Amino acid sequence: MNRRQELALGALGVLLAFGACEAIGRAGVVRRGYLPPASEVLARAVELAADRTFLDGVAVTLRAWALGLGLACAIAIPLGLLLGSVPVIDEAVRAVIEFLRPLPSVALIPLVSLLLGSGTGTEVALITYASVWPILFNTVHGLSETDPVAKDTLRAFGFGRLSVLLHVELPATAPFIAAGLRISAATALILAIATELLSGFGQGLGIFIAQAQLATDGTRDVLAGVVWAGVLGLAINGVLVRLERLAFPWTAGHRRRDGSGGARRSGPAVARRDGSKDAGRGGLGCARSVGSGDYRSAGGGGAGPDGVGQGGSGPARPVGSGDRRAEGGGGTAAGGAPT
Repeated sequence: MNRRQELALGALGVLLAFGACEAIGRAGVVRRGYLPPASEVLARAVELAADRTFLDGVAVTLRAWALGLGLACAIAIPLGLLLGSVPVIDEAVRAVIEFLRPLPSVALIPLVSLLLGSGTGTEVALITYASVWPILFNTVHGLSETDPVAKDTLRAFGFGRLSVLLHVELPATAPFIAAGLRISAATALILAIATELLSGFGQGLGIFIAQAQLATDGTRDVLAGVVWAGVLGLAINGVLVRLERLAFPWTAGHRRRDGSGGARRSGPAVARRDGSKDAGRGGLGCARSVGSGDYRSAGGGGAGPDGVGQGGSGPARPVGSGDRRAEGGGGTAAGGAPT
């Protein structure tokens, strides 16, 4: 399914949901005071786009969202790399992490409010707490999925622990981190609006919704605020998905979305002894004879998702007898076993 078909199906789903809500609202199944027709809600949401006070509140919510999500990334990514790289530390703090992770952030609002007072500080702290976990666990999981052959090959060429982390582990983990970031972005927006709703004063999209529900005929404004929250979430997710596709075009999910099937979109083809081909990331290495029959290549800069290819180009150097390796500037790749 190509991008145009996806957009068409998405638009069809939106139209069907809009039509159902409009029909229910106008049929009198539910009183209009509780569920206005969808056209009236949409018209009110469009009106709010010209309301400067409302837009200022949305900007306050987005600022708290961005601050909380940025702090979560600054905490979770280094901590995830540390826990994934040093098993002793991971085992030492695992019980504490598993104790804190299930705690709902909304339940911590009274405690955080007592410590930090009401306002942006409390909101950012709660957003950060809720957003840390998806990024943290995705980072740890991504490190565990790194190709061990790629790491061992770099160590064999004399690269240190930091070089292995920067050239192999971090590039291989980056798609996992991006997926965790998308999950955390949605969680952060939920927490931003929920914190404002429960606080009941100040500025923000949640404040607008909380004040509208207290009005005599405020259902339309409440639903219009909910529409704005949904549009913000949809826009944020769309931007992050687009950036993820641009940054990691070789991942399987993005290859299928782009209609490229199982073929890789970057790097040269690497022939294996069993007749199959794989593609890596980066430049070509020159062959050198090393061992006993399989094909391996080392290039400059990390490994692809299946450990094949990445790197610059290097000269051919005979070392042993049998299999072949291509040496470049530091990346690794493993080919198939000899037949």
